Amino acid sequence: MNKNRLENKRTIIFDFGNVLIDLDFDRCFETYRELTGLDWSMETLPSDVINVIHKYDRGHISDEAFIWTFQQHSAATSNPRLFIKAWNSLIGEIQPERFEMLESLRENYNLCILSNINNLHLKHIHRHLKTEHQVTDFEDRFFERVFYSHHIGKRKPDTEIYDYVKSEIGVSESNILFIDDLPENISAARSKGWHGQVHDPKNDIVDVINNYLHEAWG
Repeated sequence: MNKNRLENKRTIIFDFGNVLIDLDFDRCFETYRELTGLDWSMETLPSDVINVIHKYDRGHISDEAFIWTFQQHSAATSNPRLFIKAWNSLIGEIQPERFEMLESLRENYNLCILSNINNLHLKHIHRHLKTEHQVTDFEDRFFERVFYSHHIGKRKPDTEIYDYVKSEIGVSESNILFIDDLPENISAARSKGWHGQVHDPKNDIVDVINNYLHEAWG
């Protein structure tokens, strides 16, 4: 993948989870409940678990240290492979039509990814892409630049990650459209002068991308 600054033209920056690939939080929490007996949700995650997830997203701790935190909360099992399976149950599908969308968009736009992601999830996604879609070069095939939080040590919605991406790609703020499913991430992007669009995962990105482009640039 070319890591040089991009041509200063209209640039679409996609979040990954719940934009390009489906996520299933209900399935993930249910898998953990079956594994550990803990009835967790997004609202009831312990603070130490949230802090470790954020550190892991930034690449500041190892896979082993991350899994160890979950093991401390469970007396039911200590098998790390089961925890990894549960963690990866969050990841859903990439519909084939989204590959076609990206190929079409790339004819006229710079395309990038900016994602809070971690090593275990990314490895799982790469396996899924290879097994289900025979895609082994996802990042290079569809994108000019990819910014994964655990590679760059920064995480949305911290403002420093937007400054970093802007500096790396060299594209003017008015030429950037960022699409993310979380309002706080879009609010931070807009504060930096980017166009921002909150994506509702109930809608397939293929069906709404033209609306987002029109809202950003007319």
